[in-house]
Amino acid sequence: MYPQRKNPQMTETEHGRVHLPAIVTEMWVGIIAFAALCELIGVWFVPDKAVYSIGLWLGAALSCACSYHIWSALDRSLDLPDEKAAARRVGAGYIIRYLALILLIVILFLTKIGSPFAAFLGYIGMKPAAYMQPTVHKISDRIYRRR
Repeated sequence: MYPQRKNPQMTETEHGRVHLPAIVTEMWVGIIAFAALCELIGVWFVPDKAVYSIGLWLGAALSCACSYHIWSALDRSLDLPDEKAAARRVGAGYIIRYLALILLIVILFLTKIGSPFAAFLGYIGMKPAAYMQPTVHKISDRIYRRR
């Protein structure tokens, strides 16, 4: 439908692997840190620790996937020549992400494999991760000596 371009931020290595943009990996670090904190605190207060943990980590995994999807949708929509088409693409991505969250919560509710509340808590980890991202970026710059 739209011309596909080679993404300049996702580069291939000599082994054929693709490097993700730093913003995505930094968000993932924040999401995982928030989920680990929720795991350490929450596991003391719930009666079924395994159900809580499964729900939390499934929600965190969905949050990581959705953070990549947000970056991808925004990156692709910025290349579209029409502003309305870009807005439609971003809106469609928003709907897809929330349908995925609803699907996860419904599956967990029906199967009782994991806690739907904990899954939502893991998904919401994207919010504190966004606030932690500048700090994670500074730390990763120091570790990898990018500056």
